[in-house]
Parts: sequence; structure tokens; C-alpha cells
Amino acid sequence: MKTLRTFIAIGVVAAALGLSNAHSTQQQVVTEYFRSSIPYVATRSDTVKDMLWIADITKDDVVYDLGSGDGRIVIAAVRDFGASRAVGVEKKHERVLQSRQNARKAKVSERVAFIEGDLYTTDFSLASVVTLFLGHGANIKLRPKIISTLKPGARIVSHQFNMGEWKPGKTFTVFRPYLGMYGTMFNPFENNPHVPDYEGNESDPFTNDKILMWVVPAPVAGIWRGKIETANGPKDCKLTLHQSLSDVTGTFQYSDKSYQAKPRVELWGDNIRFNCGNIRFDGHVKKNMIQGTIAVNEQGKLQESTWQAQRDKVDLTGIWEWTFPTGLRSVRLHIERRNGDSIATYSDQDKPVPVSDFYDFGGGFYLTLLIGREGASVKINEDTGWLIGEGILDNGALKGTVEFYPYTEMSGTPGKAVIQDWEPRLIKP
Repeated sequence: MKTLRTFIAIGVVAAALGLSNAHSTQQQVVTEYFRSSIPYVATRSDTVKDMLWIADITKDDVVYDLGSGDGRIVIAAVRDFGASRAVGVEKKHERVLQSRQNARKAKVSERVAFIEGDLYTTDFSLASVVTLFLGHGANIKLRPKIISTLKPGARIVSHQFNMGEWKPGKTFTVFRPYLGMYGTMFNPFENNPHVPDYEGNESDPFTNDKILMWVVPAPVAGIWRGKIETANGPKDCKLTLHQSLSDVTGTFQYSDKSYQAKPRVELWGDNIRFNCGNIRFDGHVKKNMIQGTIAVNEQGKLQESTWQAQRDKVDLTGIWEWTFPTGLRSVRLHIERRNGDSIATYSDQDKPVPVSDFYDFGGGFYLTLLIGREGASVKINEDTGWLIGEGILDNGALKGTVEFYPYTEMSGTPGKAVIQDWEPRLIKP
């Protein structure tokens, strides 16, 4: 059994923090991978400004700071950057009281609020900007809730810690003379950008701060159908999109198969663009509709027109079975709907494991699961490792890619990745 993560919080000099009531702390905490308790290290005032600057705060923004400490980010968001409202979520009662006192001193009490509660269970769905200084594991635990509850286009800004394989849209690195908070772990995947354990975006706090920003993506996976004007008249077309968080791939083709290409797709919030040779599109996603402008270059003539496509309706629920990548036995993924949300459970030899990192992207889904996790530790055997999968429903068939990144030795040396086309069979609707 291996403990996954040890977090070390290093206090900073109070004078460097910019608030007279700031504390310096120094403590070492050994915790489970997804922790219920996060060590308190206050964010320096200059870093607060950098975080809010990179988020491009406006008067229309509602900012939530998860793990708000003494309230400095919440206060700065409304006082210095003009946010319409800011809310802090903090578990420690004494820090909530301190935050409210600091807000009164800053004369912003009417535009801020501080909630005493658990940041994992508190509703922050009204946020257009969420700020974090928590830790790598905490970020990953929050990631499904962030993507499923916030509107596409909402910005997530994290001080120092990343979101695993979800690549940031913006990064900002600044040299700092003071120490911050960092994490160390027994982790053979820290340099593997394909799994949630990836830490390559994080910085050494002894030399600099890194600020990372993500934009919540719209759910675009699935089959989209529309019509396109060509030199030979209007043609039916089909856009197939596979989605892994903000990464999107796919194919674009005419229904008569006279044209087919793999476009380069870019997704930023609800803005989607694709380019496949002589066809370019720029538009937006709203639920099951894509609308925008398409440009077609045929025989040297460029023709622009409005274009829209409708997504096929699908039902992902059911029990899907396939052969485990490293063996000959069958494993299953059970997808069901509960209170309007998609819930997934992975089963191997009748041992069900909830898939907490599961994303319903409309016409398809994305999931990650560390097989072998047992609470605070990981049980190492030949089947232990990261299972990553994505699929869309196409005419009732689930099609996508499944990847497996195994542990193989107690030394932590990872095994060879197995990447396969994925077409699990539906055994029970």
C-alpha cells in the first residue's frame, strides 16, 4: 500500500501578505489523495491581483473563492476589480468572522458574502469566476462539479496547482522571493500529461508562483447534422465530435461521402471553431444547436454563409461491457440518471466502483478512474492504473477511445500505456 500524497504548507512572512491580520503558518500534513482538510496558507496580495487580472474581472462578474481564508481575494474582487459580487467559502469559523471584519474595514460588506461550509458541497453555480489555492488533489476532486454546474465560459483560476490532464487556457509565472504551498507525492504519473495525476504545469514555489486559468467548456460531444451550400447546391453534412474536457476531435463529411476531413477543432467556453482545408467555421454552441458562419473555398472562390447544425438526441444510460485492456476478462460501465445528473459505476468481477470523475458532454462522455485506489492509498497489482475513456453514441453504438496507464512495480515505474479504439457493447438498456 502506498500513500499517494503528502502536502507541506509553508508559511509566509506576515509583512509580505499585505494585510495586518495575516498569520504565518508552518505545518506538515499527511492526508489522503482527495482531502477533506486543506492547510491554510494565505495568498500574497500581489498574487491576488495577478489571479484577478488574468481572470479579466468585469462589473458583470460574480466571483467565488473556494477556501477563502481571511477574505482577501473576495474583497479585492469587488474593491479593486469592480466585480458585481463576490462570495467566499471557508470551513473555519474564526476565519469567516475575520473575513467579515475585513470586509467591513474595506467598506464592501454589501457586495460580499462569506459562507461557513464545505467547499465540496456548497453550491457555487452562480459564479462566473472561481478562484482556488487548494492543492492538486482538491482541484481534481472539484473538477467534475466545476464543469457540470458552471456555465460555459466561466473562468477558473488556480494559484500554483493545476487540473491534471485538463490543459489550462492561460498561464502566468512570476518570480517570488517568499515561500508558498506545494505538494509532493509518490506518483509515477506526475510527468504524464494524459492522466489527472499530471503535475507538469505546476511550479517550484521556492522560485516562482504559477497562476493557471481554465475556461469551462460547452458540452459538444456527439453527432451534429446540417446543410451546407456548395458549388453543386446545398448538401447535407455531418459533424462528429469527440470531447475530452476542452480537447475536441472529430470528422466533417457530406452525406453523399463526396467530402470527408478531420478538422482542427478549438473550443473556448461556448465558442467553437473548426478548420478542415477548404472549410472554416466560427460560431457558438447553445444546448443542442451550433450556429455561426461557415466559409467554403471551392475552385478558388470563397463563399460565406450562416450555418447551423442540430445534435442527435441520445440516451447514454445502460450497462456497457468491454474487454479490459490488460486482460481477457470483461468489465462494465453502468451509466444511469439520478436527479437529472449522469452517474457512472465501473465494475470488474462484480466489484462496483463509483466513477466520480465523469462528464456528460451531451452526445457523449469522458471519464477517468484510478483503479486500485482504496481510500487514502493505492493497492498495487497488475491491474492498478489510470483508466481514461471517451465515447459518443452513433446510431445506438458507443464509439470512442479507451486508454490504460498501469503501475507495474512497487518502485513506481509506470508500465506501457494501452490505447485502443473503444466500442463497448450494450448488454442492458
